[in-house]
Amino acid sequence: MFLPEVVDAQNIYARKGFLDLRQWDFEQSHIPLNGEWEFYMSELIAPNDFSNKVKFPQDYIDFPATWNELSRGRRPGDGYATYHLKVLIKAPASLALELPHFYSNYNLWINAELIAANGQVGTTEKTSKPQWRPQTVSFNATSDTLDIVIQASNFHHAKGGVRELLLLGDARKLEFKKKVASISNLTEFGGLAVTTLFFVFLFLFSRPERSLLYFAGLCLTWAIRSMFSNRYVAISFFPDFPWEICVKIEYITLYLMMIMAILFIARLFKNEVNSASKYLFCLFNSIFILLTLFFTASLYTQFLPVYLSFAAVLLVYVVYILIRALVYEREGVWFMISCMFLGVIMFSYDIVSYQGFATFNPVILSVGYFIMYMLMGVGLLFQLGYLKRPTGHVSVLTYEDLYGDGKKEKR
Repeated sequence: MFLPEVVDAQNIYARKGFLDLRQWDFEQSHIPLNGEWEFYMSELIAPNDFSNKVKFPQDYIDFPATWNELSRGRRPGDGYATYHLKVLIKAPASLALELPHFYSNYNLWINAELIAANGQVGTTEKTSKPQWRPQTVSFNATSDTLDIVIQASNFHHAKGGVRELLLLGDARKLEFKKKVASISNLTEFGGLAVTTLFFVFLFLFSRPERSLLYFAGLCLTWAIRSMFSNRYVAISFFPDFPWEICVKIEYITLYLMMIMAILFIARLFKNEVNSASKYLFCLFNSIFILLTLFFTASLYTQFLPVYLSFAAVLLVYVVYILIRALVYEREGVWFMISCMFLGVIMFSYDIVSYQGFATFNPVILSVGYFIMYMLMGVGLLFQLGYLKRPTGHVSVLTYEDLYGDGKKEKR
């Protein structure tokens, strides 16, 4: 499995709007364009305005960073701005930029040539149009200087600016990195969609056991979310898909997934889950679903930090349930608990990387979640008796182990 990494770049940092990469070997690795960028808040400056006359920087900011970190206004994420950076390289070179989604639209020029855009940049909510479409754009660098200008605006999301890394690297390698991430994302979606249909079929035509339905719902919500979050693969296929609906899908599937997860775990470990806690978690997620459905993104995205704190509490509670389940020492409980612990780890990594405390890698998430759901599905089939235990002394979690009184005869 190819897992691209940024290596040996910790000490390379832009200073006062300049980044010297003349000694960097792009064939070995890509590099983030971190450091002090020129920054002009409430100004949309064209590339020619930098090249035709001396433009004194309004400010320098550490890039990437959201505008919310710079302002204490009532809506600190709103506004428009221009970023400027000059990068020195060895030319000629065939390079590419890996661009994340911005909050919530941008235009990007290199040497006065527009090479990437998302949505429509404007100075008001009416003149701007949001769009989230991460992309990798290739270009031929014939000059030893890359003059990068970015115009960005945001009037539709609680955050403004850019939070994730911009990567500069060899065109072939970054394009390959993009393909690997997209393929892993599509594989995750396809595998979970098929798994959903399979368990719905079992519920309808074999046994009306609610754990089958909860697990199918869990797979379905995560399959949809995988296409409308992180790399937003669905938007690469449908660029004109409405941004507001895209964000609603991303948020609602997160809340639905949490509801399905707690219902599924409560069904598996009836004796370990407190009913009041179960309904409280479901109610809290339902409130966020209604908030997302009936209000615009500029409002409900403000409450995401609150929800992430709540999600952290839920993760701790799930770990408590799993540990408590071990106290009963039921036969085969280790398999299902191992799957669920993997899920807790993956979701924790998702939250930590979103908060910027870890480097986000879509391949790790896609592969990790896919393995977790497949193993969990196999474990559920063993529990319900669809898969039979092999002969001999094998530890397998059975339906009776979960739903019985926990007492076994000694032989």
